[in-house]
Amino acid sequence: MTDLPTFMRNLILFWLILFVIGILLERKRVKHFKVGFFYLEISTDSKLLSKFIGLISRLIGPLYKLSVIITIVLSIISSIYLVKITIDSLFGPKVAQIVPIIPGLTLDITIPSLLSIFVVLLAHEVLGHAVMSYRFGVPVKKIAFFILFFILGAFVEPDEEYLRKLDRSKKMGIYSAGIFSNFMTFLIFLLVTILIFPGFSLDLSSARPSGVYVEKVLQGGPSEGLLPEGVVIRAVDGYSVKDVNSLSEALRKFKPGDEVYIVTDKGNFRVKLGSRPDDPRFPYLGVQPIPYFDPSIPMPSGFSVRLLEFLLLTMVFSIGLAAINSLPMLPLDGGLILSEILSSYIDDKLARKLTWTISAPFALILIYNALLFFLG
Repeated sequence: MTDLPTFMRNLILFWLILFVIGILLERKRVKHFKVGFFYLEISTDSKLLSKFIGLISRLIGPLYKLSVIITIVLSIISSIYLVKITIDSLFGPKVAQIVPIIPGLTLDITIPSLLSIFVVLLAHEVLGHAVMSYRFGVPVKKIAFFILFFILGAFVEPDEEYLRKLDRSKKMGIYSAGIFSNFMTFLIFLLVTILIFPGFSLDLSSARPSGVYVEKVLQGGPSEGLLPEGVVIRAVDGYSVKDVNSLSEALRKFKPGDEVYIVTDKGNFRVKLGSRPDDPRFPYLGVQPIPYFDPSIPMPSGFSVRLLEFLLLTMVFSIGLAAINSLPMLPLDGGLILSEILSSYIDDKLARKLTWTISAPFALILIYNALLFFLG
C-alpha cells in the first residue's frame, strides 16, 4: 500500500499525463475516448455487443423476478449490517469495517487486482443492466468505463423514454440486474476457485493450505541473495510447513544464528537465521509469506498465486459492489427499486421525495465509515 502524500503525488502526475494524451486524441478526433477535469471515459457503441448481449439475455432474462427478490433481501441484510457496524463504532472501539477500493492507496495495483475490478464492473453493467435492458426492448445508448479522480466505475445509458414506458416489475428487473449479475459472479467464481484450489475456503479456519509462498524476500534480511522469491516453502529442516503459522512454529525450533535447510518446490536452500527486528530473541527468516494452495490443474506456482488472487478479489469485489448498490438510497439501484415499490402505494413524486429522505441517513453513514477508515 502507498502512503497518502505519495499517492496524491502519483495521482496528479497520472492526470497530467492523461490530459496531454487527451488533447492529442481530441486533435485526432478519436471517438469513444473522453478526457475531462480529473475524468476519463472510455465508451463503446452497444450495437457492437448486441449479439453477445442478446445471447446472454435469453439465458438470464427470464430470471428478472428472482433478481428483484435477491436485491430486496440483500438490501435488507446490507442495511442492517451497515447500521450495526456504525452503531458499534459510535459506542465502541473506532474500528473501520468498510475499506474503500482505491487502487494505489488501499489496493495494490497489480494485473489481478485491475482485471478483477474490470470483470466485476463488466458483470454489473453489461451482463446486468445492458442485458436486461435488451431483454425488455430498451435501447442502450452507451456502455462506458470511467475514472473520476481515483474512483473506478462504469455505467450503461439506457433510453429513458423507453424505460419510462415499462411496467414497474420490468423496470425493477433492469435496476436489480447489476446486483443479481454480481451475486451470480460471486457464486460462479467461488465454485471455480474450489474446483481449482480444493484446499481453499472462505472460512479461514477451515482452509487447508499446502505450503507457504515467498511473495517477497525482504531487503537486508537473512534470506536476501539466498532464498529466491516465488518459491513455495514445504519444510524447514524436517519440520513440515503447511501455512504461515506452521512456518513460524518451525522457525521457533531454532535460534538466531542457526543455519537451516529450507525445502521448497524449486530445491533446497541453506539460510542462516537472523534476529527478529522487534524481538532479537526470536529467529528471523526475512521473507513476506502468504498461504499457498496446490492447484488441481498443473501450473507454475507464481501463476497459481496470481490466479487465486484474481479469483478471490473478484469474489470480494462482486459481493461488495452488490451489497453497496442494494442499499435503499438514490441514485443506487436499491434506491431506484425502493422508489418503484413506494410508487405502487403512493404518488410517484411523493415516493421519490420519500426515497430521497431515506437515502440521506444512509449517505451520511457511508461518509462516516469512509472517514473512519481514513482518519481512524
